[in-house]
This record gives sequence, C-alpha cells and structure tokens, in this order.
Amino acid sequence: MALAVMALLGGCQQSPARQDTYTTPISTCAYMMPTVSGTRTYTTGRSSTAKDPDTQQSSNPIDSAVAYGNPQTPAFCDRPLSDTLRSSIELADYTHLLGSTDLLATLQQAGPFTVFALPNAALESYNAQTGGQLLNPAHPSQLRAILGFTIVTGKWPHKALREAIRAAPDHRLSLPTLNGQSLTVWSDPQTEQLMVGTPHGLSSQLWVMGIPQANGVLYFTRTLLLPPVEQTVSAAPAH
Repeated sequence: MALAVMALLGGCQQSPARQDTYTTPISTCAYMMPTVSGTRTYTTGRSSTAKDPDTQQSSNPIDSAVAYGNPQTPAFCDRPLSDTLRSSIELADYTHLLGSTDLLATLQQAGPFTVFALPNAALESYNAQTGGQLLNPAHPSQLRAILGFTIVTGKWPHKALREAIRAAPDHRLSLPTLNGQSLTVWSDPQTEQLMVGTPHGLSSQLWVMGIPQANGVLYFTRTLLLPPVEQTVSAAPAH
C-alpha cells in the first residue's frame, strides 16, 4: 500500500505555485533594528494577599521582564526605506507622522535618501511638552519642516560620513535636507561618536549606524532633532 502511494505521488507533477511569491536574492543582507520603547509598557505585578480558592496560592499577576520582552525587528537591505520604517517598532511614531504628510510616499521613490529617524520616546516627549502640536492638523507645514529636516538627499553610508567629516576644513559636514535647511554631522572629539543636528542648537548622537537600503541609508538618532529657527533681523529705521 505504501509503495502504491509513493508511486502515485511520484507520478504527480509538482505545482508551479510558490508558497512565498516574494523571491529574495541570495545577496540580500539584513540588520536587526533595536526595540526599547516597548519596555515602558511593562508594569510590575502588585503584591496581593488574596489567594485563589482552588489552589490556595497568591493570585499575583506575572511579574517577569522575560514575559514582556520586545523583539528586535529585521531590516532587509534590498527593501526601500518606506518598507523598513513601517516594520520598525522603535520608529512607529516617526513613521506615523511621515504618513500624515507626503514624506513617506517620497521615501518610496528611487532617491537616494539618507534618513536620520527619530525614536518613539523623543517624539512623544516633544509632543507632550508642546501640548500635542505634532498631531495638530492645523499646523501641517510645521510638522513637515521637522520631519523634512531628518531626511537628507543623497546616499551617505557610515564610512562615507566618516571620510567626509575628516576631509572637511572644520571637520563638520553640512548636508541638504528636504525642508531646505542644512543638517550638520560631526564627530565628537572626546567619544568619536557621530553627532547630528545644528552646530549651536539641538543635536543628537547617532544610534544605528547606517542600514543600507534599496533607495538610501537608514540611521536612528538617540534624541530629538529640530530644524534651526531662522532669525529675521528688522532693518533699522532711517534717520
């Protein structure tokens, strides 16, 4: 009986249909993106003297960091920036805000772009401090200016940034962003960590060092980035 079944199966042709229709090239690389913001949702179990009537044991909830672990998420090098941003838990707020403008659609294009993405904690803290201005539909241009300042035109992997900074006269590299202002990148002289921001304003240490993407490069920042406030100087009255 078994031989008959095997013979029957052997005579059948294999279906050309694939279980996974997305073919991944052999040369594809992958990086693991960190996830730390989810740990803020963990709540320790409260002590309780009440006992389960059946087992006579304390009915405390689970109190284990392992039970509430936050897995890292993969970033595949052959995917566009828009796809990778959507898959990152740590960049959920950033991606949501990009989606509320047309910038996420921009990151689907060929580019290339270099993105200095803002983590959840930085955006949520700023939104709380400003009374929810990031989510205020009455100020779309302000949101676009903030997010556009984190997106640089051109492809800047980590090694290229280091080399360009060393070659710059003042060891500071100025990069053009989508909001029209320049983003500065430099190396901290004490720690040699790459910093990004404005020379005399808000700056942040880079966190994830340049994940290659099909249409650019992805970095994470440690803290918030904000575009510099342009100072307007009024002309002195004529005498």
